[in-house]
Amino acid sequence: MERTGGSLRTIERACARAFGFSPKLLLRRQRFMRSLAQYLLDPSLKWIGAIDGQYHDQAQFVRDFKQFVGMSPRQYAALDKPIIGAVMHARARFAGHAVQALDRPEGGAAR
Repeated sequence: MERTGGSLRTIERACARAFGFSPKLLLRRQRFMRSLAQYLLDPSLKWIGAIDGQYHDQAQFVRDFKQFVGMSPRQYAALDKPIIGAVMHARARFAGHAVQALDRPEGGAAR
């Protein structure tokens, strides 16, 4: 809040207006997207190797996965994804990140 100069409620309203959901859900989504992108770029890692370090445990990741994707990580992994993998690899080479959700607002790569 110090960096924005706004109250918590102001930040919540701005986030809802810009993204359609709360700051907490936005952070959960970013953490999930980092994990999903890592897995799709290198499936040899398996899910356990692709899970973002911000997750407390694998069960927390599985809960987020089911909420955001509507199926388990195992079900998703069994699906054929030839186009998405090629697109993500190309975007990572061109733009720095495999998915737009991980880009910083000013266009640079997110941490």
